[in-house]
Amino acid sequence: MRHLIKTLPLALILAGCSSDITTACCTATIPLRVINAFTTAVDVLADSTVIVHALAAGDVAMTGASTGTHTLSFRPVGGSNTAGLSYTSNAAALQTVAAVRLSSGNVGVAALDDTNSVVPARATKVRVLHLAPNAGIIQVYRTQPDYQTPISWQFPFTYQSQPTPLTAPFFQSTVGTWDVRVWQSPADASGWANAALKISIPLATGEKKTVLILDKPGGGIRYELL
Repeated sequence: MRHLIKTLPLALILAGCSSDITTACCTATIPLRVINAFTTAVDVLADSTVIVHALAAGDVAMTGASTGTHTLSFRPVGGSNTAGLSYTSNAAALQTVAAVRLSSGNVGVAALDDTNSVVPARATKVRVLHLAPNAGIIQVYRTQPDYQTPISWQFPFTYQSQPTPLTAPFFQSTVGTWDVRVWQSPADASGWANAALKISIPLATGEKKTVLILDKPGGGIRYELL
């Protein structure tokens, strides 16, 4: 997988510091993960200040903002339409926010953090989010620790674009390895052996993972595992 890591400009991190202060002086920067699930490059803004410039379609970046509540926005490069949401920096958990394509074709914003799914002891959970707007309907099949015959995740599996926290079902199994495979055609299990994406996910008791399906530069699909 290709990971693009970007951070806040140093000037923003050091803003407010005074050279004659010898003790800790600066506001802490809390990490934030941003994902471009839109069709073109976007700028990422925090409180109207660009913190990631020209994040390419299908790319992921690590950035951050100071402790507190901010307005996080996405804006297509060279465009004027902007979509944003209010979020509060959380030092206890890495937050993830995505630029998505709305049914209108405009950019939207979606929080990807899962806050409701609790994994029982001696169990594991996995979910898949389709965030590849250029891929159309995709085929997602899985085997799981307690079931070794490939089974469809859902059908049809279309791009997920709702501009609210994206909700997708977690499937639960026992401890062990999940095998998730993704392809664009054929529209049945016959693509299992030659799937474009073959994702092995070993999980211990109480663990869960989210699989993001994203556009791949130059065509096709790729994945990120959160």
